[in-house]
Amino acid sequence: MRQLAICIPTYNQPEMIREMFIRCIGMYNESGIDVYIYDSSPDNETESIVSEYQADYKNIYYSHLPADTHSNLKVLGAYQEIIGMNRYAYLWLCPDYIQLTRQGMECVLEHCREGFDICVLNYRDVEHIGEKRYKDINIFFQDCAWHMSSYMATVIRLSAFADMDWEKLYEKYTVPGKIAHSHVALYFEQLAKVPEARAVHIPITSEHIRVSPYRKESLWKRDVFAIWCDNWPEMIHALPERYRYKEEVIKKLGVNTGILAWENFVKLRNENIYDMDVFHKYRKEWKHLTNVPGVILWVLAVMPVNLAALLKHPGLKYKFMSKRIRKFCADHNKIFVYGCGFIAKKISTLLEQLQIKPCGYVVSDRSGEKQSFQGLPVIEYKELPHPDSNSEVGIIMALNKVNTVQVMKEKQGLDRYDIFYVYRYEDTL
Repeated sequence: MRQLAICIPTYNQPEMIREMFIRCIGMYNESGIDVYIYDSSPDNETESIVSEYQADYKNIYYSHLPADTHSNLKVLGAYQEIIGMNRYAYLWLCPDYIQLTRQGMECVLEHCREGFDICVLNYRDVEHIGEKRYKDINIFFQDCAWHMSSYMATVIRLSAFADMDWEKLYEKYTVPGKIAHSHVALYFEQLAKVPEARAVHIPITSEHIRVSPYRKESLWKRDVFAIWCDNWPEMIHALPERYRYKEEVIKKLGVNTGILAWENFVKLRNENIYDMDVFHKYRKEWKHLTNVPGVILWVLAVMPVNLAALLKHPGLKYKFMSKRIRKFCADHNKIFVYGCGFIAKKISTLLEQLQIKPCGYVVSDRSGEKQSFQGLPVIEYKELPHPDSNSEVGIIMALNKVNTVQVMKEKQGLDRYDIFYVYRYEDTL
């Protein structure tokens, strides 16, 4: 039995398929990984490229489907077919624009060898979970379900899915209201049946995957609100009752992906995709879907499209950040700034303008650092008041995203503090 198969659904993307073959197929072949292409292109250009490489590589398999095949039916059919082969230990669903690097391939294979029932590859990790292993499937659902909506996120152990009830899955989840996320339903319907299921969350970076420069704009963009505001909640609510945290998981998708974040609402208004009709359709649901206040969404919906473009100006985002920092500081009696670099200096200037004085600046290791920064003491992380004994401490994380993620991974217990992440507004500094 081979360790891993990769399933790549594609539509009209021959350039990306060729690029994937050029960069990856030799590496996959050396490691005993088979690649399955499920193509629904209206022409045979992708098929011709596949045939060209099949002459030299025996680890490539190809299926052609009708051009009007729904993407999720393509995916479910691929899962059903490959699981039924009983030829592989694991299967990774990979979109055509994603390519593994050698480091990424070795990372996936290493975790497969550990015998997890499901592995989640998270290139966002906005919650700074880091590598985390799960035996409680409810906590796994709470942490990871939102990200598993992405095709590239999930690697499954096929023996755990061998007794999948396909008839029930198709009947329950391939209806119009749920089909767009039916692959997520597949995962959690089956995990609910697996005794003592084991899962792992794996943070990945650009060292593990590449995104093709040929990637085009998503075909579902015009349907974004139907997919995220109708289909996702309906599918999540239909999952087995054993799953708690459903409302939290529903909201996480829009918030953590940024699809229902303020910046994207502005973009969608500028493209006339978000308007008053959309606002009214979901006016009672916005609080369950996004952190953007309803009154702000109403203002944006009534705003002329040509004025909405002005909201993308960095100066407005800076003002928005300033208001958020002011509120964050007002909610805590003691404020510390993590970092002593360029971003921290900018934050120091902003805090001075807001007439907010932090208690000091925090570094991971004070050796080689100054004793003070911007006129305030510099302390090590371990010198912070304990979060359990002083819940009134707030930390402004004045680091870029890469360094923020690194610090959150290395400093155990840091996630127990209330934290304001400056990197989300870094482009305004």
